[in-house]
Amino acid sequence: MHRLVPDILSVSRIIGSALLLLTGELNAWFLAVFTYCSASDVLDGYLARKYGLCSPGGEILDSAADFSLVLAMLAVLIPTQPWEPWMILFIALIAAVRGISLCIGTYRFRRTALLHTDMNKIGGLLLRLAPYFMVFADLGTVVAVVCSTYFAGALEDLAINSRATSLNRNIRSFRDLRVPQ
Repeated sequence: MHRLVPDILSVSRIIGSALLLLTGELNAWFLAVFTYCSASDVLDGYLARKYGLCSPGGEILDSAADFSLVLAMLAVLIPTQPWEPWMILFIALIAAVRGISLCIGTYRFRRTALLHTDMNKIGGLLLRLAPYFMVFADLGTVVAVVCSTYFAGALEDLAINSRATSLNRNIRSFRDLRVPQ
């Protein structure tokens, strides 16, 4: 396994995110591109861990690819779906908490403090399923479930980045945090 394969998959996800913008709405093309991007996310992490190819740069690239996918998804879906104000505010609140957490962690550890906690992985899974559920389920229910999970993950990130004595991007949860008494 070439050491750059996981990084190439992450870059392809960024390119896929740009292609997602061209789909214009939640349609078959959107779902096809989104499915590729989601599969590449799972595959790059699996390959990096299985073959010992994890690196700080790869972790940051993976997070950047995830961020670009979320932005592209929202850029397509917000103008084309019947969003209520509370939904947009919930998304903005999550973005604000994540931004504050990132700033605190990056300031404290002098490195980009994006975390891969279990709660973030659950939120990521729900986010990857959301467009499929949006085809047949109530948008409010989908947003409430996904955003509640993402908000819990954002608060956990904030707690970890505020309390940890060192940066561990792969910490599983706040429960694993070791803080001096």
